[in-house]
Amino acid sequence: MSFLPPWLGLLLVLLALGALAAGVLLRGLRSQGQAVGIAEQSRTNRDIHQQHLADLDRALAEGRLTALQHQAARDELLRHLLDDSARADEHPAAAVPARWLWMVGALVLLSGLSYVQLGAPQTWWPVPLSQQVKISATTPEQLTEQTRVWQEATQKRPEDAQAWLTLARLHAAQNAHAPAEQALARVLALSPEPDLWIERAQMKALSAGGVYAGEPWQWIQDVLRTQPQHLNALVLAGSAALSEKRHAAAQGYWQRALALVPADSEAAQGLQQALSQAAEMAQAVGVQASSASLADDTRPLIQGEVRVSPEVQSQIGAGSTLFVYALAEEGSRRPVAIWRGTPTAWPVRFALSDSMGMGAPPVLSSLAQVRLVARISKTGSAQKQEGDFQVELPGVKTGVQGVVLHITGR
Repeated sequence: MSFLPPWLGLLLVLLALGALAAGVLLRGLRSQGQAVGIAEQSRTNRDIHQQHLADLDRALAEGRLTALQHQAARDELLRHLLDDSARADEHPAAAVPARWLWMVGALVLLSGLSYVQLGAPQTWWPVPLSQQVKISATTPEQLTEQTRVWQEATQKRPEDAQAWLTLARLHAAQNAHAPAEQALARVLALSPEPDLWIERAQMKALSAGGVYAGEPWQWIQDVLRTQPQHLNALVLAGSAALSEKRHAAAQGYWQRALALVPADSEAAQGLQQALSQAAEMAQAVGVQASSASLADDTRPLIQGEVRVSPEVQSQIGAGSTLFVYALAEEGSRRPVAIWRGTPTAWPVRFALSDSMGMGAPPVLSSLAQVRLVARISKTGSAQKQEGDFQVELPGVKTGVQGVVLHITGR
């Protein structure tokens, strides 16, 4: 049986929580300098990224980079931008002491609730492995030396996921995409993270010449299936769709990614540029497709001539209209193609194509064979009138040339 009154026990608990909160406050104040340094480094990195992006665009314009190399380098740069932005968000610099006071109060309240509801204090999430590794080497000599050092480290510590990830990113910085992908496979066997699956998908595709079909697409889709708003997955999915000339799909992925980043951020600017590029490519492809479609529509599918007997020719008045049209042998009697002319001499040549249709299916090219009709109208009416001369020829195969329609009577 305790001799302490209940309120005293509660007071002791609150004092303990207050001491814990005060410790967090002091820690936060000490970390402000570090947060400011991180923010400054983030701004410096953004300036470097902007210059790098301008260099890439200039290299593409001057022909020193192919479109595939430019896209791969731009995707890698955008991934670094997103990583820097996430890192800066994790270490915001406190603007005023009042913010820390608010956090202390919140910590006291949350700690009390945790003890009441769970019987144990809340724990903080550790920094993901994908955000722990940053390559500091910049020159080819530094990259080569660090690669050698970390290769030895992975041999000595084969279960060290951080060492394998460092080695993978050193390989990637030297455009050694296949070794980078192999090292990432070892990382994922030790520490599977969505960001690392996306990184591996990119390396796998780049090692195959920019082809995302197969495993890279599967890995991207697996991440999006469990995390539909995963930023890096959406960005890489857009690049993969664009590489397959699926411009609308690429725009869809990038629009979703754009909604997840601040409107005035470097990442947003990169995504806006990617969206503009996809729109321009889609427009160019649309123009080409329209031109090709128009050419196909006007390509003659049936060609021939119409002849008339001397008896019929003697009865044809000046200004009579000649119709030649094709009908489906089964189904609707609506013409699938119509040719019209005003002959001044005989025989008369004609050609039928899809562009001469009625604007509704079926089209001439979709039929294996048709019935041809040639009719001479004195009035020029599209409907057959009394006194018109006409001939029909069934079973004409689509694509035939040199067919002859001989009009000998009504």
